[in-house]
Amino acid sequence: MAKQTLVIDMQQHYVPPKAYELVKKSTEYDHAVGMKRLPRAYELIVDIEGNLRWMDDSGIDIGILSTAALAASGYDFCRLCNDGYAEVIRKYPDRFRGLIHVYPFDADGRNQDEIKRGVEELGLWGIGVVTSTESMTMDSTLMDPIYEMAVQYDMPIYIHPTIRRGLWGGGKYDLDLTLAREYEIAKSFAETIYGVLPRFPDLKVIIAHFGGGLPTLKGRLLAWHQPKDFPLPQADRGHGLAVEEARDIGLVDDFESLLRNMFFDSAGFGGWLPVMKAALETLGSDHICFGSDYPYELRDPKYVKETIEGIKALDFPSEDKERFLGLNLKGLFRI
Repeated sequence: MAKQTLVIDMQQHYVPPKAYELVKKSTEYDHAVGMKRLPRAYELIVDIEGNLRWMDDSGIDIGILSTAALAASGYDFCRLCNDGYAEVIRKYPDRFRGLIHVYPFDADGRNQDEIKRGVEELGLWGIGVVTSTESMTMDSTLMDPIYEMAVQYDMPIYIHPTIRRGLWGGGKYDLDLTLAREYEIAKSFAETIYGVLPRFPDLKVIIAHFGGGLPTLKGRLLAWHQPKDFPLPQADRGHGLAVEEARDIGLVDDFESLLRNMFFDSAGFGGWLPVMKAALETLGSDHICFGSDYPYELRDPKYVKETIEGIKALDFPSEDKERFLGLNLKGLFRI
C-alpha cells in the first residue's frame, strides 16, 4: 500500500460562537461590511462540525485554526476565541490545532498573560497576528512583547492580512480585497525581515498567501537587496543588480539567511498550480506549507482535492511535496 501523504492546512478560519457575538464595529473596521458581502463564509466560520466534514471530504488531515484579522474586535474577543479553540482541540485532538489570538493595543501585560495561558492551560500553539492596523505595522515596538513570548516558547507567529477596506487604492475595482491585500502582505514581509528579525533573530514566522506573491516578487527583492553594512562597491550601491550578479557578490546568500525561520502558506491564489510550482522553485520546499483560506476561498471539497492532487503530481521529488503539504507544519506545531 502506498504511503498516504499527510495534509495539514495552515489557514482555516474559525470563530467560536461566543466570540462571534463580539465581532462588531471596531475602531478600525466595520465588520458588518464583510459579513454582508460574504454571508456564506460567515455562516460556515462558526460551524466547526461543518468544518470537520469539509476536511474529510477534501482530504485534509489536520487544520490549524485562526482568525487573526478579527482580533481588532478587542481583548475580550481574543480571550473567548482562545477558549473556544481549546474546546475544539479537546474534542478533536487529532484533527485541529489552534493559534493564540491577542489584541496588540492591550495594556498592563495582559497579552503576555494570555499567551502564557494559551500555551500552558489551553493547549494552543503559535500566535496569530495581523499585518497592520491603522496605527501598527509588523515592525512596531508595540509588537515586541508578542515576539518575545513567541521566542520564549519557541513557537511561530502567523501573519494574516488585515481585512480593512480602503487599502492601497481603495474599493475601486475591488483593489483593497484583491491586489492591495497582497501588497499589504508583501509589505509586512519586508517589515519583518528588515525591522523585526534583526531584533528577534530566532523568531519563527509563517506568512499567509506566499508572502503576498513572493514567488515572483522575490526576484525583485533579490535584485535590490543591499544592507548598509554589506561590503558593496560604492558604484553599485543604489542600483539594481542582475540576480546572478547579486549571487556572485554574496547578496543572495545574505538575503536567504534572513529567511532561515520563515514559512509561507499557499492560500489566497485559488489553488492555482502554476504558483504552487513557482513557490517550490523560488521559496523552496523547506519554507512553504499548504493553506486553503476556508471558508473564504476553497470551500468546495472537489477543488481542494484537485489542488492537493495537482501538487502531488508536480515534477518535484516526493520529499519536497510532502514537506509542502504537511511535514513543515508537523514540525512547527510539534504534531
